[in-house]
Amino acid sequence: MKFIGLGMAILFSALVYGTPASASDAQAALTGRSSTHRYEIPENLSADEKSWFMVFQEGNILAMGWQEITSEIMARTPPEKQPEQKLALDTLGKKIGMEWSRPNKVRKVSTSMLQEWGDILRNTAKKNPQQLTQAIAHIDQQVDAVLD
Repeated sequence: MKFIGLGMAILFSALVYGTPASASDAQAALTGRSSTHRYEIPENLSADEKSWFMVFQEGNILAMGWQEITSEIMARTPPEKQPEQKLALDTLGKKIGMEWSRPNKVRKVSTSMLQEWGDILRNTAKKNPQQLTQAIAHIDQQVDAVLD
């Protein structure tokens, strides 16, 4: 379920914290999380989808975003595997985020799926980091199956 619209987040942030420099800053102000993560918002999304894509990437007061999950995983990834792992996570995050940001009536990726996949990645990173490549590939296959 989508709880906070980006426009509302920006308005709330502006009222409470002063005018944010960007939507990411507004989201960070609401969540108390850093907005230092950088990602590209796909141009082919509608304005509303772009807003929800940002929520997926940055998180909100109820959930971690993909960027924070990625940072947590990268901190546990051996240096020699980091470039490959980062590319795989960025690609997977874009694929998942683009689908999740679609209107609820048509999207095939649910919020519960996001929670499950995030838990799998975070738990694998904590308990068995050498299996992260397989976990990412497994989730990527699950996403492909849902999208078909």
